[in-house]
Amino acid sequence: MKFLRPAAAFAVRLSAFLAAAPAFGQAEPEIVAAPDVLTEPVEIATPAMWRVADENSEAILIGTFHILPPSLEWRNDAVSAAFDNAGVVWFEVDANAPDAQSKTLNTVMTQGFNPQGVTLSNMLDQSDAQQLREIAGELQLPFAAIDTMRPWNAFLTLSVQFIINQGFQPGAGVDSVLLADAKAAGKDVRFFETIEEQLAFFTGLSPEVEKELLLITIRDWDKQAAAFDDLFTAWATGDVDVIDVNMNEDMREQAPEVYDRLIVERNAAWAEALDAALKQESGAVFVAVGAAHLVGGEFSVPALMKAKGYEVSRYGVEPANDNEPVE
Repeated sequence: MKFLRPAAAFAVRLSAFLAAAPAFGQAEPEIVAAPDVLTEPVEIATPAMWRVADENSEAILIGTFHILPPSLEWRNDAVSAAFDNAGVVWFEVDANAPDAQSKTLNTVMTQGFNPQGVTLSNMLDQSDAQQLREIAGELQLPFAAIDTMRPWNAFLTLSVQFIINQGFQPGAGVDSVLLADAKAAGKDVRFFETIEEQLAFFTGLSPEVEKELLLITIRDWDKQAAAFDDLFTAWATGDVDVIDVNMNEDMREQAPEVYDRLIVERNAAWAEALDAALKQESGAVFVAVGAAHLVGGEFSVPALMKAKGYEVSRYGVEPANDNEPVE
């Protein structure tokens, strides 16, 4: 189940489109109240943050959650101060832009479905196919539509719809909220990736890997709620060790090629881009990217920036963000 979670966290970037795409034949999802998903409820979330600085520049990095309950308050004083002070704000991708939405739709329609006559039911053994049918019913998704999808598309659709059914909404995610605010405030908004690059992670998966992702989703479905609760609680309390265990650890060990592509290679590219920007410009910068990219030792973005000579420390509020130096 742990191997599923990092990909699911990446998948929620596409949730605004996947949740309602008419091509999937989905029924309008039922709007439900957000459950008490936090193991230990908090008055305000304290996402993990870092300070990266040299003599001329300072960047505050926040680990985001791409889809959240609308009622959750996460914009604490530390987040607000760092964001308001920044003239430049970096995000992973502008996934909600009309052009990105159009490209996402085109990619799903042209690369997200099996050739005519090929179905997931035929690819899977009987018990897995039956479990897939039951999951689709549980999520109120038409099995006939799911059955025609490529495994990566089905995996994304099931994962995202599960999260939405818990009362989470893509528009309430940290990235979406901060991106809208940054644009409204006239800040210099920049992106590490294009939507094509993010989509290519899934469209470029080998048939074996994408099928394995779907099988893990199906076979561990009963563990989904508890696993997601653990991940969400860790994010909301800024527990970087648990975030790493839940999002990266098993992927590093069980699927190193996926980990390299999803985490290591992207982190390296982002660190290079951020380093270049900080060297060329002075002032305050704010960086909002998925929490999985900021934890996990030597390949995390904070560790990579420290290796480049920057002063790197935890930033924010106690006790979750205790300003401990990055090891």
